[in-house]
Amino acid sequence: MRKRNFMLFVTGLLTAVMSVPTFAAVEDTGFSDVFADAWYADAVMYCTENSLMSGTDETAFSPNESMTRAMLATVLYRMDDSPSVTGTDHFTDTEEDAWYSDGVLWASQNGIISGYNNDTFGTEDAVTREQIAAILWRYAGSPETDVKADFSDEEQISSWAKQAVDWAQSSGYMSGTTGNRFNPAVNATRAEVAAVLMRYQAGQNVFPSESDTDAEQNVLVAYFSRWGNTDYGTDVDATTSASIVLNDGQQVGTTELFAEMIQDEVGGDLYLIQSSESYPVDFDDVVDKNHEEQGENFRPELISEVDLSKYDIIFVGYPVWASSVPTPVLSFLESADLSGKKIIPFCTHDGYGAGSSYSEVEQSSQNATVEQGLALEASEVSGAQETIDNWLKGLELNNLESNNHLAEEQTKVYITIGDAVLEGILYDNSMAEQFISQLPQTISMSNYGGREVYGGIDYDITVEGEGQLYFDNGDITYCPTNNTAAIFYAQTDHPNLTMAVYPIGQVTSDLSVFHDLPNRVDVSFEVADEISSKS
Repeated sequence: MRKRNFMLFVTGLLTAVMSVPTFAAVEDTGFSDVFADAWYADAVMYCTENSLMSGTDETAFSPNESMTRAMLATVLYRMDDSPSVTGTDHFTDTEEDAWYSDGVLWASQNGIISGYNNDTFGTEDAVTREQIAAILWRYAGSPETDVKADFSDEEQISSWAKQAVDWAQSSGYMSGTTGNRFNPAVNATRAEVAAVLMRYQAGQNVFPSESDTDAEQNVLVAYFSRWGNTDYGTDVDATTSASIVLNDGQQVGTTELFAEMIQDEVGGDLYLIQSSESYPVDFDDVVDKNHEEQGENFRPELISEVDLSKYDIIFVGYPVWASSVPTPVLSFLESADLSGKKIIPFCTHDGYGAGSSYSEVEQSSQNATVEQGLALEASEVSGAQETIDNWLKGLELNNLESNNHLAEEQTKVYITIGDAVLEGILYDNSMAEQFISQLPQTISMSNYGGREVYGGIDYDITVEGEGQLYFDNGDITYCPTNNTAAIFYAQTDHPNLTMAVYPIGQVTSDLSVFHDLPNRVDVSFEVADEISSKS
């Protein structure tokens, strides 16, 4: 076995002990080559402030330097908590006891990064964008996706990377560049890789399951749409306009539909931003008018105002007009006190992405935290629910009613650990019912990693749907890979799971008892009604 080298690699490494980042304005990055308004500045600051990455020297971060295969192997190895490795690799270009030795061995043994046909690993070879997608996809367990990416250079993506690119794009981890190009063979930079891995780590989290009963009043989904701001007339054809879509037989704005899909997931209030003056029907005239308004720094008057003081989280949606934000959206943002609020942009476009709109939103959102946005091509909004869900899961949004498990009919249970008796619920689904059918039962559990207690069960549970590599603190889960039940009690912000779990219930009592448990403990589950009938 090779001796593990814990020295921090000079080019900086990401670890998995990261909470979901927020995208606040940066004043001073501390690096001479990372300007405060750079798209990656927030990610660099987050990683360096949390000792996740370091500069290439005392003053430089080298954001445009290529990421090598050895670097990436070590990053993913440490993201997986640096597990013990034994043996030696068969590559002819790797060195014994190098800083990357354990990472390369682990990555190759687990099928995450393989070598070349000539028995070399290519330690110093740069990693391309399609390779990043494929490697991260394999690290995630090669998940399936029904969403197909549609980049303008789709034919240039290697066949072995296509499924991975589809997954990375639909999950919100990677997106296209100018002209909706993926640029599969272009080398990935340190800044790009940091952003991709940060989004991936954020994507493993879900909204908290403990929801405030007043949570909906804290969320506003505001949007600007041509439908509602343009006098189309009665003969407009939704099949030929990118701004209009048919939803259940009704004509609605494309951005409006996007907003409604968000509201369906997070709750809150819906608000249409309306200019006092209608916009032209012809899109070229719309773009010209918007450019003229922006050139004159003109902010149109809005028909109505909304009191933003009661909202903590504000989603702001709009169509991208020639890479820019419609000026009524800027009127909406600049006319209110946004101090301490979270602003989350979302936009529709005709194939060229968000353009400069995110930076415009940030500049107009004074004293607010601007989160990672989502841009969808207008023609794909109707079928983008999975993409929207994955994006929402990656945002750090507290007190949202996004976990539907707690709205289902539930079975109350008592969980006994030594002298402590905790309360919990099991969900109304077939997997939980199979678990309930075995109650009362006592499971011998191991206290693992300061995050969970888990133990094997002597019966199989038939799974439904797809598992997940994240959890909420308090989740009761089933893992079919090793046929175990578990209770997670900490580290929801950096789950680091390597095997998918299925939530079947939740502990509703205080979780502090778990932190002081021994390495092995018996945990008993019993339906509350059965206990009551015995007493």
